[in-house]
Amino acid sequence: SPLLSVANAVAIVLDLMPGTRVDDSVVVECMRAMATCSQLMQHIVSDMLDFERIDSAGRLVLEPAAMRISQLLQAAVDSFGRLATAKEITLCLVPLHPDLDQAVFIGDVRRLQECVNNGVSNSIRFTEAGGTVKVRAWRGDEAQAQAESE
Repeated sequence: SPLLSVANAVAIVLDLMPGTRVDDSVVVECMRAMATCSQLMQHIVSDMLDFERIDSAGRLVLEPAAMRISQLLQAAVDSFGRLATAKEITLCLVPLHPDLDQAVFIGDVRRLQECVNNGVSNSIRFTEAGGTVKVRAWRGDEAQAQAESE
């Protein structure tokens, strides 16, 4: 969950040596992860309100926008990299085929990011220490993404 990622990032920053500079790369990476996860938490609350609207009005509003699959996958790997490292799991993004990497898709970026994050998070949760989680996407009849444990 985004809250777990924020808690992990905070724990890492708190464990740094006293006097660590704010512009230290670890601090910057943790702050970025916390910002991303805070946005996700805000969206989850918004989703809960959306579900209330679905119950009362029977509809859900999607926000279609242009996006690249590579950005969704990279954001998930960036958000969960520290968690994977803490659990002694290798988390990697498998390079995309150039056509897929450059393709622009239309979709609700926020909701798709939640789906990708959930898949990566679950893969990390159920992978034993020393294992590997590979995040990959491919295009067949439809574009697909997968987080897989080894």
